Amino acid sequence: MSILLRSLSLLVGIILAAPASGNCLSARETKQGVLLTREVPFYSVFYRPDGPGLTEQKLVERNRSLQPVSAVYLHPLLVEKRVSASGTHELKYANAIALDDLPQKKNWQSETTLFINGKKSVSGATIIRFDGWGEETIASCSYRVWAINSRLELTGLPPIIFEQYYSPELRLVLRSVRLGPSNQPLSEVRFDRFQIGWGN
Repeated sequence: MSILLRSLSLLVGIILAAPASGNCLSARETKQGVLLTREVPFYSVFYRPDGPGLTEQKLVERNRSLQPVSAVYLHPLLVEKRVSASGTHELKYANAIALDDLPQKKNWQSETTLFINGKKSVSGATIIRFDGWGEETIASCSYRVWAINSRLELTGLPPIIFEQYYSPELRLVLRSVRLGPSNQPLSEVRFDRFQIGWGN
């Protein structure tokens, strides 16, 4: 059994067996990794810090089945690689990753190239904009967040636009809204509960 499948088997066990934590998350606790879950429609993602970025493993309900997806982030706001049933998609950025001082700089952008299954596909730009401060709540716990507009524009493809709510303390995106070309909401991920660690 692959490492991903073993990990996802453990993930399912945690979701089914472990109650939601009664305490609020802290930066120290998220270093152990954290499982965030939405009940309806089912969506679950496990984040583990990896240097300045993090790794992600999730189960997404599609067509009445749970499908595994894994990803690597250079920064919690910037995906580098995503692996799913449709293959491996990787983004290469020309500029240095400098997002921790986004509230002061207001925006960051970089030329970006998409590789699909190791082969160069198309190029374009990534633009990340700080829109202000806000607050998000999970399981009765409130966290101060950045409101972020993230836009990936690749030649010949519709723009991929997200409105994200990122906790700099936890180094996690706590809510994400997919937007259409006219900034209309298309879908949203808002979590109901969390579990600290990988289930010891």
